[in-house]
Amino acid sequence: MKNRQAIYLLFAANSISGFAQGISIIAIPWYFNNVLGLPTVFGTVNLIITFISLVWGLYAGSLIDRYNRKKIFIITSITGFIILTGISVSGFYLSALPAVLVSLVYATTFFVYNIHYPTLFAFAQEITEPKDYGRIISWIEIQGQATTALAMAVGAILYKGTLDGNINLLGFHLNTGMNFRPWHLHEIFMLDGITYLVAIFLIAKIRYKPSELLSAEAASPVWERLKTGYDFLKKHSLVFLFGNASFFIFATIIVTGFQLFPTYIQNHLQGEADVFATFEMYFALGSLAAGMAVRQLFQRTNTVRAIIMMSVVTAAIYFLCMLPISLLVFYIIGLLQGFCNAGTRVMRMTFLFHHIPNNLIGRTGGVFMMTNVFFRLLFFFLLSRPFFVSGDNVIYSFGILAVFVFLSAVLMMANYKKLVEMPSTS
Repeated sequence: MKNRQAIYLLFAANSISGFAQGISIIAIPWYFNNVLGLPTVFGTVNLIITFISLVWGLYAGSLIDRYNRKKIFIITSITGFIILTGISVSGFYLSALPAVLVSLVYATTFFVYNIHYPTLFAFAQEITEPKDYGRIISWIEIQGQATTALAMAVGAILYKGTLDGNINLLGFHLNTGMNFRPWHLHEIFMLDGITYLVAIFLIAKIRYKPSELLSAEAASPVWERLKTGYDFLKKHSLVFLFGNASFFIFATIIVTGFQLFPTYIQNHLQGEADVFATFEMYFALGSLAAGMAVRQLFQRTNTVRAIIMMSVVTAAIYFLCMLPISLLVFYIIGLLQGFCNAGTRVMRMTFLFHHIPNNLIGRTGGVFMMTNVFFRLLFFFLLSRPFFVSGDNVIYSFGILAVFVFLSAVLMMANYKKLVEMPSTS
C-alpha cells in the first residue's frame, strides 16, 4: 500500500484527538440529562446545532473538494484547541461551567466531527489505490473504535471517579485499590483541547502529493461547485438512493447516543453514568469487531445485501429496547448496535469509493449528510417533546427509530438488482 507513512501519522493524530473527544462526548449528554436535569434543554441544543448542520454539511463538503485535506485537518484542530482550552480556563476561573459554555463545546465537537471524518475518508480515497479501498476503510474503523473503547473506559473513571477503589469496566465491578475523585467538566475539556494541539504537530509532519483534480475547480464559486456535486447525484440516482438509505443507521446512532440513552438508562434501567459509559464501551467493541471482521464475515455476499441484513438487525434491537431488559441484554444491544453501525459504514464507504470520483466525494458526501441531518433534526424535535422524556415513555422513541431503519432496508431491497449491477467508476 502506498503512502503508508502519511496514513500512520494521520491515524496517530486521529487517535489522540479522538480519545479525548470520546471522553467529552460521554460527559456532556450525561451532564445535561442527569446532573442539571435538563433533558429538554439538551434536546433543544441538539435541535439548534443540527439545524445549523444542514448548511454546514454542504459547505464543508465543498471545502473538502477544493482545499488541501491536510490543511483542513490542521485548521479544524487549531479551532478545537482554541475553543476548548479557552472554555476550560473559564471553568477553572469560575470553578464551574454554565450550560451555555458546555453547549459551545458540544457544538464545536459536533461541527469539527462533521468536517473531520468526511475529510478523513476523502483523504484516504485520495492517497489509496482502488484495490486497497476496503482495507483502508477497515483500518480507519479499527483505529477509531479502538480509540473510542479506550476513551469510554477512561471516561467512566474520570467522570464518575471510584468508590472505595471500585470501577465499572464492561459491566464488571473491579477493585483497583486506588481512589480517584471525579474530574470536573472543565478539566476534561482541558485534556480534550491539549490533544488537538498534539494532533496539529503530527498532521504537520504528513508528506504526500495532493490530487491535481482538487485544484481544477478552485476558482469556481461555492454554489457552482455544489451544483456539480448535485448534478452528479442527479445523473446517478442509484448512488443517491444508496448513499442516503445506507446512512439511516448513523442518523439513529446520533439520536440514541446524544439524546435517548441517557434518559433511557436513568428512567427505564435505573442506571448511573457508569452504565452509559459501559454501554459505549460495548458499542465501541462491537464497532472494533466490525472493522476487523465485517468484510470477512460477508465475503460470500455483496455489499448491498450485507447492509440490508445489518439494517434489519438494527431495527430488531430497537424494538427490543421497548421491552423490560436486564443490563446484560442492554450491553449486548450495545455490541450489536456498534457492529451494525461500523459494519455498515465500512461496506458503504467501500461502495461509494468505487462509484464516486475523489474530486466529488466531499460534495456528494455533503448532500448525504444534509439528508441525514434533516432526519436527525426531525427526530431531535419530535423525541425531545415532554411526552418522550417523561417517565418510561422514552421506550416509544425506539419504536419510531426501528420503523425508520427498517424502511431503509426496504428501499435497498426494492432496488437490489440495480444496485448490485451498477458499474464502478474507479
